[in-house]
Amino acid sequence: MKKHFFYTNQLVCLSILLIVIIYSPYSHAQKKEGHYTSDWTSLRKHQTPQWLINSKFGIYCHWGIWTIKYKEGNENLSNDEAINLFTAKHFDANKWAGLFELAGAKFGGVIGWHGSNFLHWDSKFSNYNSYKLNPHIDIVGEVSKAVKAKGMKFLVSYHSIDDDDWINFAKEGVDKYDPDIFWVDASFGGTKEGNFLKTLRNSKYIGQNTKSKPVFHEKYQRDFITYFYNQAIKNNKSVQFVYKSNDIPPGIGMRDLENGLLEQTPYDVWMTDMDMNVPLDWETHGWFYRESTPIRSTNELVDMLVDVVSKNGIFLLNIPPLADGSFPKEVVENLTKLGEWLHVNGEAIYNTSPWFIFGEGPTIIPTDNYNSHHNNHFAKIQFTKEDIRYTINGDYLYLTFLGKPKEGTVVKSLNTNFKLREGDINSIKHLGSNKKMTYKHSENGLEIKFKAEDLNDFANVFKIHLNY
Repeated sequence: MKKHFFYTNQLVCLSILLIVIIYSPYSHAQKKEGHYTSDWTSLRKHQTPQWLINSKFGIYCHWGIWTIKYKEGNENLSNDEAINLFTAKHFDANKWAGLFELAGAKFGGVIGWHGSNFLHWDSKFSNYNSYKLNPHIDIVGEVSKAVKAKGMKFLVSYHSIDDDDWINFAKEGVDKYDPDIFWVDASFGGTKEGNFLKTLRNSKYIGQNTKSKPVFHEKYQRDFITYFYNQAIKNNKSVQFVYKSNDIPPGIGMRDLENGLLEQTPYDVWMTDMDMNVPLDWETHGWFYRESTPIRSTNELVDMLVDVVSKNGIFLLNIPPLADGSFPKEVVENLTKLGEWLHVNGEAIYNTSPWFIFGEGPTIIPTDNYNSHHNNHFAKIQFTKEDIRYTINGDYLYLTFLGKPKEGTVVKSLNTNFKLREGDINSIKHLGSNKKMTYKHSENGLEIKFKAEDLNDFANVFKIHLNY
């Protein structure tokens, strides 16, 4: 009897203890911390995923009826007429994902729609989509599956927000395709245009022009971001919301600059979406393939990637498919070369952190554009072999020349009176040739002794083992 009473008493005590734990204020606080409520203070608890910070480089595609309308002779087609021609006979999502991977991208995706109400997925909210109509393909779904099958993260971008239906489309995209990155264009908040119209200067209201398009209502902004982040918790994954300019308060998602580069290192991780097309003027601006539009060279892509990563950024590249769903030969060739460079030098990019300075050199990034958007829209920023960028990982500092440096070049920022003192360098290796370098480290700077024939055609990376 006593033994039975003892065990019964133990069970009662354990039950009471469990009830206290489950219903304690501390437990409720923990439970609430696992989900977001629809207010900016709650959403600021979101953290940028480490996988994205480490990835550094992704690719997505602008493709759709505008690709048809940009073809010579099709300029006056209506959207419906363009849809009738949008057969996409060579579209293969697996080939798209394979090209992303070949180029060295760690995430990839496609636009959900752009420039019209024609959706690129099988939507229950609208039959005006690429599955019900031509090309009878769930484009977002097919690219999502192919990208994830390669072990990459999936990005989808939504554009042209006009009305309240957007929130249904956006939540549907989250539910159907479980994106890792949800990217929204400027109409989500309108602050990019506000800067352009001089209603704003960055995040300050200046009111030089009081006119601006109505911005997407804040209630819907909070509603969608909350939904996206809470669905990610349900799916046990970490995701990121990406937006333009100052469209939402800081600390909630990741800022994106359209065709923009920064002159300084911001202390929040940021993204640039850079178009591979180089428009000749604003009339040929568009992000979709145009036969007469040149594209950026591999050398330019490498230089911009290194520059962005050195400044705490993520490089998102738009590549333009042809109307039939295949890629132009030049696009494939340039991306293949980019992938080859990253195969050799990727340790200076992936999983790195910015150093306390991003580098040195003569190239100045213009900052008078509205919030740095479009300052490299026309590829006017061209880096030189005197431009140097830094990244760091553990005890390794990566010094990258954005070109072929001359023999005898002295890296002034690494002089022994500044950050790296005498004896701080153990060894230096050139990643391109895998050769150990001799060097002279003095109060004048760091001079690496190399032979010109050992250098790469594109950026050259020197791996400095620090004696820390």
